[in-house]
Amino acid sequence: MIVLLSPSKTQDFSVSPRTKVAAIPLFWRQACELAGRLREMNVDEVARLMKIGASLAADTVERYAGWSDEEPSGRDGSLQAGYAYTGEVFRGLDFGSFSAVEAKYAHERLFVISGLYGLARPLDRIRPYRLEMKTPLTAGTATSLYQFWGSRPTDALNQAVNRTRSTTVVNLASQESWRVVQPDRLSARVVTPQFREAHQGGYRTVAVHAKRARGSMAAWILRNQITSPHQLADYAQDGYSLHEALSTPDAPVFTRGNR
Repeated sequence: MIVLLSPSKTQDFSVSPRTKVAAIPLFWRQACELAGRLREMNVDEVARLMKIGASLAADTVERYAGWSDEEPSGRDGSLQAGYAYTGEVFRGLDFGSFSAVEAKYAHERLFVISGLYGLARPLDRIRPYRLEMKTPLTAGTATSLYQFWGSRPTDALNQAVNRTRSTTVVNLASQESWRVVQPDRLSARVVTPQFREAHQGGYRTVAVHAKRARGSMAAWILRNQITSPHQLADYAQDGYSLHEALSTPDAPVFTRGNR
């Protein structure tokens, strides 16, 4: 299976990685192009573009001002993506607990959809950054990041599908991130799990819980080397179980709690 996640805005580059194995991001040249575009902007322009406060905009400008187009190495403050992201999804993934063998397996099958990197694999060295896929950044002739990335992410996913002989892409990314993928061009079935909490006689999605559950499911798939969408029905982490009445084959719904 190929697994997709969204990145997190929160990142920690002081983490000590469990493995020294690292790779260069698939779209490093394109990431440098976007970084160069952002390097042209001042604090006010970045604040307006990203809809963030002046302090965070200043920090973002500083990050891109120090950007180097040289490929990342262990001496430039970069870190493998699986360790660097620290949001709820990655708390659930807990990549830091993966063994070296598990990390290598995940690197071939897990992709983080990123505004700056297009797709980041868990052992790809990334640098501190801020750039959401929905940010209306213009670059060259592209008027949005969705247009800038075009078919590249989908083509790379198809290559991973063929290389790993996968038949399924498990979409655990947000809708904002998923929009950059062209599902009609994917050479694999897409399954999009959902996670809901019991609430007032029914079930609802609680964003913070759903994010962590996406990461937990990704870890479960990768560590158990799940290969068939039918096996997803066995997922039972953190109190979740498949709710058959709410599910469809391509959109299984996992719930927890009593109504």
